[in-house]
Amino acid sequence: MKIKLILFLFFVFLFFTQAYGKTTIVVEAEHFDSITPSMEVKEERGASGGNSIEIPLKKSHSKSEVPPSDSGYAEYKIYIPQEGNYQFWARCWWYDHTGNSFFILIDSIAVDKNTPYVTSNTYKKWHWVQGPVFHLTRGIHTIRIQNREDGVRMDQWILTTTPKSRWEPTKKEKETPQYIVK
Repeated sequence: MKIKLILFLFFVFLFFTQAYGKTTIVVEAEHFDSITPSMEVKEERGASGGNSIEIPLKKSHSKSEVPPSDSGYAEYKIYIPQEGNYQFWARCWWYDHTGNSFFILIDSIAVDKNTPYVTSNTYKKWHWVQGPVFHLTRGIHTIRIQNREDGVRMDQWILTTTPKSRWEPTKKEKETPQYIVK
């Protein structure tokens, strides 16, 4: 009887951790489904897979923001295993205060004044940047990392159901290929 109770509790625990457990999706930025100029792959010694994506620095930066020079982007198709709120993180390298952001689009190609983006004020070193939280349904979604400013690089990105108050990345993470749709 004791063994049956232990087995029952084990399966209940297993069910709830699978159905309601944490989901963390890690993607190497250079493992895109498609890419358009001026977004390009850059060989990068400090990047986790030896490469990153970047919008190359076109010219010396001004002291104020200017619109993107083009709409270069990298697109990814991923499988979301459970509906929920997903925190976006990106491991980035910024040139300066006018070269420190990417647009993040999910299942959309239209950039407007409400399009979310990632940005921070840490320059010329790899670091994790917190992005927006997206509510995603179970199934396949298209993630687009799009040009907002030049002089920016991205090594990896993450979508996780774990809120920032409970976890944030601090190192290069291991890619989760089971969520990448090819």
